[in-house]
Amino acid sequence: MSGSERPLPFGVENGRRVLYITYKGDCRRLPPELGGHFVETRTLQDALHCVYPGDILQLLPGKYWPPILFDEQTGNPPACKPVTLTDIAGRPRAPVTIRGLGARTLLDGGLGGVPRDSMLPDLRHFAFFKAVGCSWLEFENFHAASCWPCLLYIQDSSYITVRRVTCVDSRYMVYARGQDTHHILLEDNRWTQDPTGSIWRDLLWLDAKRKRYFYYNGGIFGSLGIPGSVVIRRNEIADAFNGMRMKADKKPAYAQNHNVEFTGNTLRRIRDNVVEPERQAHNWWVSHNRIRDAHAWFSLDEVEGGFWYFFANRGVAVDPPGTELDPNRGGKVYKYDKKGGMPRGPVFAFHNSWLLRASLIKSGNTTRLQHLSNAVLFTERSREDSLSDCGASPAPGPDDRFAGSDFLRKAWPKGVRLDGDLTNIPFPARFQALGQERLGREVPGAAYADPEAWDMRVDPPAPPGVPVVLRPRLDWPGRRAWRSPAGAPAGACDASGRLLDGPAFVFLKPEKAPEGYAERPRLVRLARQGARLDLYFSARLAGPGPVKLVAESSCGARAALEACVDGRVLRASLPEGFEGWELVSVLVPVGLKGADGEPVTTWATAFAGFGFHGEDEDDPGPARPVCFCDCGCEER
Repeated sequence: MSGSERPLPFGVENGRRVLYITYKGDCRRLPPELGGHFVETRTLQDALHCVYPGDILQLLPGKYWPPILFDEQTGNPPACKPVTLTDIAGRPRAPVTIRGLGARTLLDGGLGGVPRDSMLPDLRHFAFFKAVGCSWLEFENFHAASCWPCLLYIQDSSYITVRRVTCVDSRYMVYARGQDTHHILLEDNRWTQDPTGSIWRDLLWLDAKRKRYFYYNGGIFGSLGIPGSVVIRRNEIADAFNGMRMKADKKPAYAQNHNVEFTGNTLRRIRDNVVEPERQAHNWWVSHNRIRDAHAWFSLDEVEGGFWYFFANRGVAVDPPGTELDPNRGGKVYKYDKKGGMPRGPVFAFHNSWLLRASLIKSGNTTRLQHLSNAVLFTERSREDSLSDCGASPAPGPDDRFAGSDFLRKAWPKGVRLDGDLTNIPFPARFQALGQERLGREVPGAAYADPEAWDMRVDPPAPPGVPVVLRPRLDWPGRRAWRSPAGAPAGACDASGRLLDGPAFVFLKPEKAPEGYAERPRLVRLARQGARLDLYFSARLAGPGPVKLVAESSCGARAALEACVDGRVLRASLPEGFEGWELVSVLVPVGLKGADGEPVTTWATAFAGFGFHGEDEDDPGPARPVCFCDCGCEER
């Protein structure tokens, strides 16, 4: 190494300090894409002692094991020690980021054993990372394997992001607990729970639920007793028992399981539930997901709460799970029970498209359900479907596949309505007497254009469904009515095959919210129609405006705009020169706040080019790149 190649103690990226991490903490040459020069590296544990808001902890190529404890005197096997992040706090414009290089950085928790009991993960159990009392952390772009029971455990922490992580072989990818845990984002991850695929094909459902293979009863995300604000979007989940699973306390002393978005995900071979809230769920939005084979998709039995929205989802279930000896291989989309908690708030399922080998609804009770303008088509029964879930009695007849005779068998609540749906089998005979599906259509030859490619246009073309109207504060948290597009067909797609849009997410402020649980308005939709530009936020903005925006198009045009404040929407008009070009950035003023005084955030933004212009003395962003580790190195 020449004198000109003296290793640097850190790097700089967009004003943020970069600490380079290796398993050993030695001198390394960076990969070409990182500059190719020599640097001094740290171990991950050492770097955490000198981390500062805005720092990036860049993992260099290699396989990373958690610290391993040996006790040679007792002869006990080695035990893994998690990488614990305690009281590490980034800032809204300067998060602390732990970042890898994709498949070249592998985190292996192979010595982290499966717990001996079926307890949900807590601070005692292994996780490769544990974040306790932290905020504004990001984990991104690495691979992980064999982290049991989870890769990341979160307790009393907020604004935690996990993105572009590929994880295999774990009960959960992320698990969270604590009254102060809220605002968690999982996006663009790939999680395969069982890389052997046996959980779908070979294991008995009961064994994975609560017996020998109980440790599979998890999901990409799980939690117990957290207030909420969880966004799970654009992830790929495969060969797993559940997609996600959030549990509330039996007698919660504060608001739990509020404000959850599960959107844009792709799921394959889910042995139990795609979405599973337990005990409570408030303001859950499940939209634009693609589901290929699952057992009981939406587990809503014994769940209190309401303001649930299922829209623009597509699902295909043609492959029966388990073996012919498994008594639990039937299936349904909506899972209800005959007793237990029921939703007190509204429940809407509209403009979804399903292709099913089993049932839409089998049995159970519910309240406040509005099932409107869905396309629900069924395949012909195969030999594998000749028996019901109990494995001994005949399968349900045609009248029972849409909604079984045990669904709301004793009484039909006044608030439950099914209408405007399209199906290729007869509706249940009792629907007519109950006033259901008055505008529903039965089209025996109806089929989807290409369900294997997720083209869920109906052939012959689906007739218009019934209009869906969400009344402000009664049917949804919005302050204005939302209406589905005029003449929209039943199902998830319009006539061109484009997915229908539902309403933009709105935060629902809970009663008994724990101190500190508030919503910073975040961008949930950017809509453009001609020269009109609308920015939808999750909460109302402080008015009256106007608000100065800066927009840039893909052609390089840049313009200052003046937007008006309309509740939670910023509305502006784009100037000439922006026609036909995509927007690459939209900037709002630093210091823009919501009606409750909470500052606007870029966390979990729906548009990657959303940001700020101007300076904020209260949040100056990343610190200047100085080494704070007392190692004697100079500022670079």
